[in-house]
Amino acid sequence: MLYVQDPTYTNSYSLHEALVGVCSGANSGKGAYAFVSRAGADIFLGDVEVKGMLERGSYQLIVGIDQITTTSTIERLVEYQDMYSSLNVSAFLHNSMNSLFHPKISFFSDNNGCGSLVIGSGNLTTGGLRKNREVFAVVSLSQQELVNIEAYWNDWVTKSANYLKPLTDSEVLRRVAANTVRARTWKEIIVPEGVPVDIDELPSDSESTEESIEWNYQDDNLVLFAEIPKSGNRWNQANFDVTTFENFFGATAGDNSQRILLRYVVSDRILGNIEIRPSVSVKSQNYRFELEAAAGLDYPANGRPIGIFVRLSPRMFIYKLFMPDDDKYDEILDWMNANWNDRGDRMKRIIVEAGSVASILNQTPIHSFLVAH
Repeated sequence: MLYVQDPTYTNSYSLHEALVGVCSGANSGKGAYAFVSRAGADIFLGDVEVKGMLERGSYQLIVGIDQITTTSTIERLVEYQDMYSSLNVSAFLHNSMNSLFHPKISFFSDNNGCGSLVIGSGNLTTGGLRKNREVFAVVSLSQQELVNIEAYWNDWVTKSANYLKPLTDSEVLRRVAANTVRARTWKEIIVPEGVPVDIDELPSDSESTEESIEWNYQDDNLVLFAEIPKSGNRWNQANFDVTTFENFFGATAGDNSQRILLRYVVSDRILGNIEIRPSVSVKSQNYRFELEAAAGLDYPANGRPIGIFVRLSPRMFIYKLFMPDDDKYDEILDWMNANWNDRGDRMKRIIVEAGSVASILNQTPIHSFLVAH
């Protein structure tokens, strides 16, 4: 099946969700990717279904270190290897000056001896897995097709043994340290308007190495202002009505294979952990997501917490919680009261374009993630 991942396409299906879906029934897998970022490693390897596969079986991952992969990424991959003995990650280290290590592929086997191939344009980065415009395919494999692919893969791995290095190899660490320095230097380059840019000087795939950029938004991105109900003693399990659940968050009631990606805005240009949330719906018609930012906080005695969620692409968001004692709370609540057109006894949920509420967002840390024009 062919899929398009596109932040502006309503029926977009992400590479992340495709990999998760295959891993849910797999007992082992192997893959190779040109670029990996720290956040991309968390999105993929941190998912509960991938963890389940690693507990049942194994996954061999070969990562490129030609450009995007940095020291921080390698450190994170080492942590995952320490966490799971069944995870084997190698770096592909070569000295060819006129070629890149550039694959984007995984294949998996299941308990029936069959398998699945996931192949396309996306890397293991936030952009490649969720936000970039990518095309990929999920291909079902018969037992014989899986045997053939496995044999071909193993032959390539054997003949590439001289290029496959442990993540802690000194030359690997030197190469990714150079990538880290290059990324910081590139971030500081400013090209004046009208001055031509040498395409050969652009990073491969034009993919930024500054991960927070992948969490930026524009004026036409949709924003949800939502009062959060108490819901007993676990209000961090934020409940939403089915319309908001499906039309804004992009979830499908009853389909828990979908993944909502959330990231809490801590302060200007500072983000919290990546929160990978299955879209949970229950018989009581409650549709909820756990919010890490609310964990451990008491529900206010007066007033309701307000969450502002900015949709970056289907099922991918940054958000900020505002409590009644926050300086900005009263202004936000006044705006919601003035723009709420439903019954007064219902939780207020208002969806607008970011540009139409710039006066509110501009005075919050959310504004720091607005793409400058």
